[in-house]
Amino acid sequence: MADYLRLPATSRKLFRVVIETPRGSAAKLAYEPKTGVFEYSRPLPVGNTYPYDWGFVPSTLGDDGDPLDGLVIHQAAAAPGVVIKCDVLGALRVKQEDPDGSKVRNDRYIFCPHKQDSQDKAVAITEVPRDLRREIEQFFLSSVLGTGKKIKLRGWQNAAEARASLADGMRSFKRKFSH
Repeated sequence: MADYLRLPATSRKLFRVVIETPRGSAAKLAYEPKTGVFEYSRPLPVGNTYPYDWGFVPSTLGDDGDPLDGLVIHQAAAAPGVVIKCDVLGALRVKQEDPDGSKVRNDRYIFCPHKQDSQDKAVAITEVPRDLRREIEQFFLSSVLGTGKKIKLRGWQNAAEARASLADGMRSFKRKFSH
């Protein structure tokens, strides 16, 4: 059984993203480490589907206690458990309030497959275009409807800032899980 949470976060300066929910899915799937399977988590609000593959960066830890989240921009749809080596494009900074009133930072990192590893050469982008940023923002705002969570968008990080935040998440993981 694969331990996706403990895969190295990087491979030759590229970030690994473990796909949980494929592009086009109307339901959120989540990796359950105790069983090693990808489980149905919840439906998205009516009419919503994931615009791109959604997953997490292994061997990272965010303020919410989970691995850092990632959206992989490409034209294909992977499957749960597929690992994609990616370049980071940036991050949407998100402040999240959970139903219990606790507030955490829960950024959404934006990736694209490394161009040498992708058949999709037309999407070899180096930053998230402005129009796509607005669409991604709208998706995340609508995706939490009915969950009891509230999110506030706090702007965008560029690739260098996102890379530094991912490195912080890797250090947090090492502090918590190093013996």
